[in-house]
Amino acid sequence: MPATLLALQIFLILLPGFSAGYVVHALATRRSQTDFERVIEALVFSFFIYVCYIPLNHGRLPFHVQTDPASSSGSETVRWDTPQLIWLAAVTAAFSLAVVAYIRLDGNRWLRMLRLTERTTRNSIWNDIFESEAIDGQPLQVELADGRSVLGSLLYYSDVAEDASIYLTEASWVDIAGNTTPIPGSGILLTKNSGIRSVSLLDPAPDMGEEPVAPAGAR
Repeated sequence: MPATLLALQIFLILLPGFSAGYVVHALATRRSQTDFERVIEALVFSFFIYVCYIPLNHGRLPFHVQTDPASSSGSETVRWDTPQLIWLAAVTAAFSLAVVAYIRLDGNRWLRMLRLTERTTRNSIWNDIFESEAIDGQPLQVELADGRSVLGSLLYYSDVAEDASIYLTEASWVDIAGNTTPIPGSGILLTKNSGIRSVSLLDPAPDMGEEPVAPAGAR
């Protein structure tokens, strides 16, 4: 068998793992990986995908190598089995979404209950807080490095702690005495250059139509 054909078969076998890794990285927040780590992850994902796939298809792969009978040199080509390919794609998609759900919903909490780990599945404590809370419209008070504070309702946040950016709507500046000054416009984007020092998650105001009231002495 030519080396190029063997390499192609290995690539096709590992393709579901690479595809699953791409989907997971697109939908869930993950730390950056080296190329070597991505290859190892693809190998692990491919193993679990085929563990799920093979019992459903009696051990058949979605492709096979076929020798051309008309060729005197016995050349070989890869032939796809369309029904099996659809099955493999479905298993890969289901596996990818299961991994995404495990990460997003912090599946490690069950292992923490058994004291098998202390880690969460998320990237940092920044992600732990914002992804585990009901953040839509969550009132926040953000203290900046220059001593100012901004009060508003959370709409967007960066998915990595290194960026540390937050977009607030219905935003107001808060002075030392706790007095608020509305910020004109639809909202304010606080980037990492703003020097976010702390983020306070406040209780919603009793009347959701009113702006949340800052605690006395907020800074």
